[in-house]
This record gives sequence, structure tokens and C-alpha cells, in this order.
Amino acid sequence: METMYKIVNNNEHRDYIRMYPFWYKELNRNPERYDDFVKEIEDLKKAAKPSRLQQFDQQLSFAQLMLKMFAK
Repeated sequence: METMYKIVNNNEHRDYIRMYPFWYKELNRNPERYDDFVKEIEDLKKAAKPSRLQQFDQQLSFAQLMLKMFAK
């Protein structure tokens, strides 16, 4: 029950468990897997969020494109 309170009080965890209901059953049966649940959410966030280097590369490409457009 304590595990479900943690999830309900955290919007990010609640949204994730709604997208992947497998975790709802899994955590009800094995509450000790809560750390695995949190780690999966963190891994997904890292994969979805571009690294700083990727962001810089995108900004640099955009700036180069703008310079080419103004040079014409």
C-alpha cells in the first residue's frame, strides 16, 4: 500500500503507470520492485531527452542554415 501512495503522490510516476499498466500489477504483487520501476522511468527520461551536445549541434545547424539564407 505504501508503494501505491508513493506513485499516487508523484504525477510523473502516476502518468507512467497509466501508460504501462503492467507495473500496476507487478508492484501490487512485488512492492520491492519499486526501485526498478523508478529506474525504468529515469532511463526513459534520459533516452527521450537529447544530450547537451545534441542540443548544441541542432542549434549550430540552425544557425548555419540561417547564415546561408542571409548570405544569398
